[in-house]
Amino acid sequence: MIKIYIGLKGCGKTKKLIDAVNDAINIEKGNVVCITEGQRLMHDIDRSARLVDTENFDIANFDMFVGLLSGIIAQDFDVTHIFIDSVFKSVPAETMENIDGFVTAIEKLEKKFNVSFTLMISAEESSATELVKKYMA
Repeated sequence: MIKIYIGLKGCGKTKKLIDAVNDAINIEKGNVVCITEGQRLMHDIDRSARLVDTENFDIANFDMFVGLLSGIIAQDFDVTHIFIDSVFKSVPAETMENIDGFVTAIEKLEKKFNVSFTLMISAEESSATELVKKYMA
C-alpha cells in the first residue's frame, strides 16, 4: 500500500503522519520506520518506531534516497511500513518534476518486499502528477 499526502506547509500533513505512525505501531505486525529531516518528531513518535534522521546522510537525489530505503529494508526484513515526512526536506535538490521516478521505485520496493509507504510532500496539490494522484489520500 502506498499513500501520498500532498499540500503546502501548514495544512496538517505532519500531524497526520504522527497519528498514522503511532497507529501503525499498534496495528502492524512488523517494524515501523519513520524517516524525517531533523529530530523534531522525536517526542511525538512512539519510541517503538525507528526514527531515521536524514540530516545524518548526504542525500543528493532520489536515487540515493531509494538506496537508503533499500538499505533499511535489507537490514530488517521485518519492516512493514515506512513513513517519509517532507520528502523534499530529505532530498532538497529534487523537485516535483522528478517525483514519478521516485514513486515508481517505491512501487517496486512495495511489491518486492511487501512494505507499505506513506509519504508527505510539501507542494501544491495542482502540481501532482497522474502517478502521484493515483496514491493521494
